[in-house]
Amino acid sequence: MKSYLKNIVVTATASLCLLVLTQVSTAQSGSTNSGFQPQQTIPSQVVQESYGQTFQPQQSYAQPYQAQQPQLRQVTRVGFDQYDHRGFDSLLQKYVDQRGNVDYVTWQSNAQDRSILLNYLLGMKSVDTSLQSSRQSEMAFWINAYNALTLEGILQLYPTKSIKDHAPDASGYNIWDDFKLPVGGQEYSLNDIEHKVLRKMGDARIHFAIVCASKGCPQLAQRAYFAESLDQQLSNSTRLFFQTPEKFSYDLQRGQLGLSPIIQWFGEDFGRTDGERLQYLSQFMPAGAAQLAASGSATITYLDYDWGLNLAPAGSVVPVQSLRPQGSATRQVVPAQNPVQQGSATRQVLPAQNPVQQGSATRGQVGTYPPIQPQRSCTQGW
Repeated sequence: MKSYLKNIVVTATASLCLLVLTQVSTAQSGSTNSGFQPQQTIPSQVVQESYGQTFQPQQSYAQPYQAQQPQLRQVTRVGFDQYDHRGFDSLLQKYVDQRGNVDYVTWQSNAQDRSILLNYLLGMKSVDTSLQSSRQSEMAFWINAYNALTLEGILQLYPTKSIKDHAPDASGYNIWDDFKLPVGGQEYSLNDIEHKVLRKMGDARIHFAIVCASKGCPQLAQRAYFAESLDQQLSNSTRLFFQTPEKFSYDLQRGQLGLSPIIQWFGEDFGRTDGERLQYLSQFMPAGAAQLAASGSATITYLDYDWGLNLAPAGSVVPVQSLRPQGSATRQVVPAQNPVQQGSATRQVLPAQNPVQQGSATRGQVGTYPPIQPQRSCTQGW
């Protein structure tokens, strides 16, 4: 009898050990091709309820999680209107320069700021997409989500020369499809956010606000997008794009317009025909180019697209003066006042539908552009 009981105890102990080892192995293995963390599994972070509180990650971002899961606080479900973008806004001020380039080196080495970005993204689990919210707050949320998710993806992969090296990479991992963000009860990839959410909202200016970490993109804004200033921010981002010679050129004598491939890839979002597209875009162009575009007689060519990383030299970014409040803050968007010129934008190339007129990528003589004004704060009075 004693021998029988001893065998039962030994068998049960062995089974328990096998279960523990299996769980540890699973936790250490991580995920390579799906989920929010493409390269490793790290603990779910506690959502930041107070902006004044700094959250310290328990593990470095390069190491798999091997300890016990932390205790998670209950988070109140919020709508798009209530989600707080100020943490992300402060990071953009600190690491993005006036040309829209990012100091990935310094940002990657700062564990506190890496944690703020990750908390901002993981906090989106608390958003209830079924709650009634304004169209502006919903669009601002998804633009910020796209840009923040792209930045997190690059920071995890850096050093890298181009986002295209990971779409897919040698392992088959595709950053545009496999790097996913949990919002409410659903996961969204970068392609989902752009093509299934933002493009369906019917405002073509989003193509100049979402940024795929490439030099050919419209430049990344130094400030987050806010519902109260969204319309002006989107228009300013679009105007800034058409003031950048690498992304738009014109030759009035020859009647030529050099357009970014973005206009070709997403032609249907700007209009049904070349004429409709140019008529729509003319409102954001410098005066001479606008007249040429609206005339219907312009010859269209397409410029080369630079997929190189939008990298700022380490330590080169002069932070924008922070206007965030002292102390704690609730999840409430503060009304933005006096928004000024913003930059931003792009993503993965999908097959073009209704492409605009094909042409040579040779640039014509670049016209005279008004100077790009230094960016200021798009939110005042915090």
